[in-house]
Amino acid sequence: MPIIRSDSLALHVTSADQQTALADTLALYRRLVRDLMTVAYTHWPVVGAGKGNDVVKVIEGLIHPTRQRPQVRYPYFAKRYYKFPSYLRRVAIMDAVGQVRSFVTRFDTWLRGKRKHPHEKPPRLTSSTKTFPSLYGSQCAKINADASHAFIKVRQHNDWVWMGFRLKGTCRFRGKGKAKSPLLTTNGRQWQLSLPEQFDPPKPAKGAPDRVLAVDVGINTAATWAVVDAQGTVHARGFLSRTDKGREYRLMQRIRRQARKQTRHGSRLPPGFCRRDHQRLTHLADNQAHQVSRRLVNLALKHDCQAIAVEDLKGWRPKAGKKRTPMKARFHRWFHRQLVTRIESKAEEIGLRFVAVYARGTSSQAFDGSGPVKRDKDDYSQCTFSTGKRYHADLNAAYNIAARGHVVYQGRGRKATARVSSQTPTRTPRTPVTLSTLWQQSA
Repeated sequence: MPIIRSDSLALHVTSADQQTALADTLALYRRLVRDLMTVAYTHWPVVGAGKGNDVVKVIEGLIHPTRQRPQVRYPYFAKRYYKFPSYLRRVAIMDAVGQVRSFVTRFDTWLRGKRKHPHEKPPRLTSSTKTFPSLYGSQCAKINADASHAFIKVRQHNDWVWMGFRLKGTCRFRGKGKAKSPLLTTNGRQWQLSLPEQFDPPKPAKGAPDRVLAVDVGINTAATWAVVDAQGTVHARGFLSRTDKGREYRLMQRIRRQARKQTRHGSRLPPGFCRRDHQRLTHLADNQAHQVSRRLVNLALKHDCQAIAVEDLKGWRPKAGKKRTPMKARFHRWFHRQLVTRIESKAEEIGLRFVAVYARGTSSQAFDGSGPVKRDKDDYSQCTFSTGKRYHADLNAAYNIAARGHVVYQGRGRKATARVSSQTPTRTPRTPVTLSTLWQQSA
């Protein structure tokens, strides 16, 4: 199936007039979406029955006068949004109808009693949304071939004019497929132009893969990887750590100090406590998930791997760490799902297969088939096999993950040990699959 990826390029805003024009354009677009949501919800029996571009005709028949239709139900829109570009108006209509349709669906679900909690409050229709305009190609935005400059239709001095901007950034996907309509966004400090591209990813090779890159996601070490072939030979291995541990530690220490001061006299933490610091931690985790996943995918290409295998930790909640301890906070900030999602997305782009294997037993079973292992209490990254051999626990888990990935792709009747893509997991196998399983099969 085709996939869509976006390149985010920054707009080089050189003057206050450009900054004001972009801000006015976004504010006017959001105000139009807000007003259109009231119209769409008022006439929802008629608007909701339409599909696709049919809703545009219904809404424009209510707000947009023409020569054949001089009188409309709501003349306010023609006066308030005078000379508003037609393509941008249709984008706002689709945006408003989509938000109303989402609210109606969620409200109907709530009325039918499908709620997470018995006393869950009904959803509300929020008209003031942080939406961004989609600029139809060659109608609201013009971008040159090398994506170095762009002309955007903006509102300036109560008129709509074309304004030129220089683009900063690197295009990774532009030219690979079919270009979609760009999106004008801002994060409060910088204006950006998102360029979506739809393309068909390379098809994965047929048959069982010869080499699999296994990834064990951890707390102290962000990812432990190993390259294992179908015969159980380990060709490469390594560790990847977060490069922002110092910044993360300082932010968490600052939050702890503020929390101790706030709760010194028994008071509770107020809503939005240390909101900026928590946002910084979230942004750091998001950036590290991108960086680590990119390095892992590059390692898979470097070692000629045809698939990537990870643990299936979806829905898993950690229980380690006592309350109000640093370990509890570290587990809470663990971005294992975010990292796995990034790996799967990047593997799909370059045609690598991806599998999430059954997680239980990967760390507690020895890769040589000698049975359960015993983790060290002082150094949890080390373990001892039943034979007395000491080994790195995360590397041991990576070997077992690779073995389970191979067993899944080989289809040797052991599919109960893994979950491929979005399939539901099945029951636990009786004999844990370890690296020694591949040795026995190759023998």
